[in-house]
Amino acid sequence: MVKLGALAFGLLTLATQVCAQKTVKIMPFGASIVSRCWRANLQAKLKNAKITNWDFVGSQTGTCGGIGDDQDHEGHPGTLAIDDAKNALLPAWLNTNPPDIMIMLIGTNDVLQKKPTADIIAAYDVLFTQMRAKNANMQIILSNLLPLDPARFPAQAVQGIKDLNTAIASFAPLKSTAKSPVYFVDNFAGFDPVADTDDGEHPLKGSGTEKMAKKFIAVTETAISAVKRAKGIAKRRVGMQERRGSM
Repeated sequence: MVKLGALAFGLLTLATQVCAQKTVKIMPFGASIVSRCWRANLQAKLKNAKITNWDFVGSQTGTCGGIGDDQDHEGHPGTLAIDDAKNALLPAWLNTNPPDIMIMLIGTNDVLQKKPTADIIAAYDVLFTQMRAKNANMQIILSNLLPLDPARFPAQAVQGIKDLNTAIASFAPLKSTAKSPVYFVDNFAGFDPVADTDDGEHPLKGSGTEKMAKKFIAVTETAISAVKRAKGIAKRRVGMQERRGSM
């Protein structure tokens, strides 16, 4: 009985480890826009595509979607990319909830506080370095910023978003590597800051969140597949090494 119990425990442990290896950890990272309900829309699209081996992670939780939706994220309202980078806030979040994939959308608050575009991009570079220090194979989904309603925000901020988006579009491919690819997502194009937001800035639950999910879904599927392949290769290598060691 003792041997059978030990065997059963060993099989359960092995099954748990295999399940954990197959689960892809995704961290939505940014400010208040990341905390909005496009994450629920994205999860619904993943489920509709029969992709269920994922887990959204982060120290924050939301109240979007319905029962069964994963509410975890790392969206901190009011935060600046420059401050996150300067104060090294991200490494602690990565250590607590280590992800395989980052979905990054941050910078609107930097623009609203009139931070120079070059300084924001420099902060992005620091954040990427911190991500890759935690996981050299990090899949990074980088979104540009949503437009601002010109009737509610000053012309400087409206133009600042456009200027930063131009810089992001150039930055993303330069930072992409075979080991840690960067997937650029254009959430600015086709997004109406009047019809698709509730305040001229944040995506409206419905049209705004659905538009964002449609932009994110394809690259998220690609990133999940890449992580699965990498984990499968790593698992096979470990198995081969263990077999060689037992000879």
